[in-house]
Amino acid sequence: MHMEDSGWTVLKLLGWAKDFLARAGVEEPRLSAEILLGHALGCDRLGLYTRYDYHPGEEQLTAFRQFLRRAKNLEPIAYLIGQKEFYSLRFKVTSDVLIPRPESEILVSEAVSHLRRLDRPGWVWDVATGSGCVAVAIAVHVGGVQVLATDISPAALAVASENAVAHGVADRVKCLQADLLNPPSQWSGQRSFDVITANPPYVPTGQTVGEPVKHEPPSAVFGGADGLDFIRPILRDAGGFLAPGGVLVMEFGAGQARSVRDLTDSAGHFGPLRLIRDHAGIERVIVAQRR
Repeated sequence: MHMEDSGWTVLKLLGWAKDFLARAGVEEPRLSAEILLGHALGCDRLGLYTRYDYHPGEEQLTAFRQFLRRAKNLEPIAYLIGQKEFYSLRFKVTSDVLIPRPESEILVSEAVSHLRRLDRPGWVWDVATGSGCVAVAIAVHVGGVQVLATDISPAALAVASENAVAHGVADRVKCLQADLLNPPSQWSGQRSFDVITANPPYVPTGQTVGEPVKHEPPSAVFGGADGLDFIRPILRDAGGFLAPGGVLVMEFGAGQARSVRDLTDSAGHFGPLRLIRDHAGIERVIVAQRR
């Protein structure tokens, strides 16, 4: 793409980039164009609306060109700019972590709702924390809560730790390496939790995924032949770490609701449970209460 012509204004660039990204098959091309141009200009999307007549300099145009080339290859926009909004908070993301999705905000809402009903500061274990978005969002919205955030990936934990620091909750969000619900050896805090949240890998291995997802870490996406390889041990073990009345709030994949319900029932620890649908109407999250 040629942008050397000094006639390029922000408004013209947005129009051209929207069409360019749409032809490449990028989802939400207008929004993506705004995010990328705003990042190239060092402002947020709203800042673009007051600068429609601004003529970006050559360095800014070069940065925008590079973003668009990568976006054309369907590299996720969040990785291009290194951040993603989740639960009205901005999180750092790298290619070492899964990009936060809107449906995972249900985990935060359910956890926050349960914790606010307690008459004391609560304890949360966020399993497979990735970027730390769920753990950090819970800590931001519930004063006094203590959160153990674990992941098997040291690279992911580094990102989660940065996000905890950036949002001022590093004193209440402890990021430690662990494989699912195997307690970290360094953990000396609470051993029973009021809430366990989990967004484990749940896409069946071999299932076709969209081109952008191919850029995300496979270990954070795929969950074995039926997608339940990580869900099974979480449901098996969670009851042993929940306080009586505590809740497990876990995300799962489309079409897995019946299996998840059956696995939850067979675990034997849980009483009432709810299945929550995401914005697309797909059953996506289970909330299971410890007897």
